[in-house]
Amino acid sequence: MLIEAITGHPAWNGFFARPRPDHDFPDLHAAVVYGTGAEDVAALAALGIHVEGGGGQGNLVLLSAPRGGHNLRLRFGGRADGVVALGAECLLAGNIGFEGDGHLLLCNGRGTLHLNATFRQHEGALFLGRHVTVNGADFLVEGPRRSIVVGDDAMVSYRVQIRTSDSHGIVSLDDLSAALNPPASIRVAPHVWIGADTVVGRGVSIGRGAIVGLGTIVTKDVAPCTLVGGVPMRVLKERVTWTRASQPSREEAEAAVAFASAERPEG
Repeated sequence: MLIEAITGHPAWNGFFARPRPDHDFPDLHAAVVYGTGAEDVAALAALGIHVEGGGGQGNLVLLSAPRGGHNLRLRFGGRADGVVALGAECLLAGNIGFEGDGHLLLCNGRGTLHLNATFRQHEGALFLGRHVTVNGADFLVEGPRRSIVVGDDAMVSYRVQIRTSDSHGIVSLDDLSAALNPPASIRVAPHVWIGADTVVGRGVSIGRGAIVGLGTIVTKDVAPCTLVGGVPMRVLKERVTWTRASQPSREEAEAAVAFASAERPEG
């Protein structure tokens, strides 16, 4: 029941209604489920997950394979139905704050992910796929029912901001009926590299195998296997992708190209 609620979370807006290759959810069928009672909070603290303000109903932490090494402050703030679900290979370091009800963080990343995540309004969601690495990024998920999805094997570098919202509304003097910049979901496809000091704005999609150069402000979609950079953002090179090795062997380069250019539905 809980797993169905996670896969069918309203913030996905149908994105996961059909199978998504290379957007692997953590295996939660045998996960240990922690609530916010005193015993569970103490058990989480022993693993390095420090729960604050967990007084709301339905707040849960699901760990595929409980292990120490986290360095996480998790603030439920008295809100309800917040869920953090972590895969077996994932450790989190940083801060997660829920400023509304019904939020979800679902992480299947690799190693220690250094991140801060803030959830506002209600029913927002953040998905980090299998073997995603994050080296020091800030995620802002402002609902209602908005999400950030980062596909498998993506890499997010230092001081990156990924935001579904500008945090403040822009209104027209000629029409006060609605803000001009409402929150909008973000989609980062598998095997994307987002360089240091980048800002990814609301409503953006970044295509499979793409590279976002350091210091870029991304305000429009990026095509697959494309290198972009600059302020304003522009295309620097097409038909490229990347490897985790700085000096890849032929085999490593071939593997990266094969994965990045795989014909899979992402939209």
